[in-house]
Amino acid sequence: AWEGVRLCDRFGPSCPQPKMTGIYRGADGPTDEDCLHLNIWTPATSPDDRLPVLVWIHGGGLTIGSGSMRTYHGHNLAAKGAVVVTINYRLGPFGFFAHPALSAESEYGVSGNYGLLDQLAALRWVHENISAFGGDARRIAIFGESGGSQSVICLMASPLSEGLFHGAIAESGTPGDGLRVLRDGTPAAGRGIGESAEEMGVRLAGKLGCTGPDVLAQLRSKTAEELLNGINPDVLPGGRGDKFNPVIDGYVLAGDPLAAFEAGGQQDVPLIIGSNGDDGNVFADRLSIRSLAGYRLVVRTLFGTSADRVLEFFPADETNVRRVLTRLVTISAFIAPARRFARGMANVDADAYVYHFTRVSPQAAEKGLGAIHGIEIPYVFGADMIRALGPTDQALSDTMSETWIRFAATGDPSGDGL
Repeated sequence: AWEGVRLCDRFGPSCPQPKMTGIYRGADGPTDEDCLHLNIWTPATSPDDRLPVLVWIHGGGLTIGSGSMRTYHGHNLAAKGAVVVTINYRLGPFGFFAHPALSAESEYGVSGNYGLLDQLAALRWVHENISAFGGDARRIAIFGESGGSQSVICLMASPLSEGLFHGAIAESGTPGDGLRVLRDGTPAAGRGIGESAEEMGVRLAGKLGCTGPDVLAQLRSKTAEELLNGINPDVLPGGRGDKFNPVIDGYVLAGDPLAAFEAGGQQDVPLIIGSNGDDGNVFADRLSIRSLAGYRLVVRTLFGTSADRVLEFFPADETNVRRVLTRLVTISAFIAPARRFARGMANVDADAYVYHFTRVSPQAAEKGLGAIHGIEIPYVFGADMIRALGPTDQALSDTMSETWIRFAATGDPSGDGL
């Protein structure tokens, strides 16, 4: 809290995260554990404008990224008639680390979903304050990509989010096999992978040399850098580090989000959900499979008793292994899960809309990238870089941003020429 006027004309620090390079590098600029800031762009001239509100939850595997990254600057999207908010939330071990000692000191007996709780706190702030920026608290839509899209679906499935938003847009990401249960006996205990979240926390604390009755004091004495270096959180599947994901804890997530959708237990708000034509590109590359034998081994590892059927649907030879693997990952990890969650919307009154983004710009075509994971983001935000791509891409960007805004305003992405 503060008295008087607070100057808010620069971005706050990003949340601590591992250093990344390449196409999925993390946030630029300073990081700090005091990272829970949000950013607002508004075209309103008066609090009485009551414009629709779009709240962006950034991606990055729940481990890297920031609401202040240049790709997410909201000036062009806001100029089309919406208040745009981007948020930070705790990442990796700071956002999704569970431990029995942390659960014991919680009034709800849980731990591990701090990143989701940060998102809920941001939404409560927006709901209570956005009218001062010309936004309409009755017309808030959340949207996110990859890890942010997973978060959108988790928020829809969480009982704690009731009334905080009125539409949701999930771009290329759903809660999948990476979900962990908090501990044995948690609801949906058969759903999570491998060790429970608390077991993972005990293992990682031990890796840091933190054990015994004062384990929390030992952990809290570590610097952010010591935690990141000692734990080695991983962003993409197939790496050697540990992957941090939402936790089925019986409180923030009462159970498996997909099961919630299939039972009609999600928030009854309209949903746009979709994926890109080559979402699996970078993930297939991470597997570094180039031979037919390697491809078959990966399929058997990933799909177990269903592997033979998968190989029938996705046959490969030595000349096309990478292309077939990319297609398989795109469909199995992005397209099919999105459709499953869309079908689950039949169990509530609100409507669902599915999109598939396939635009490959001339520049992307030159690099052989295709419609890769995250490529739709600059189109949605109307990023300055889109203008340089030419009229076709500019027209697509205009259509996407206007469609997203109309959805926030009305719950229906169609109409007015869209």
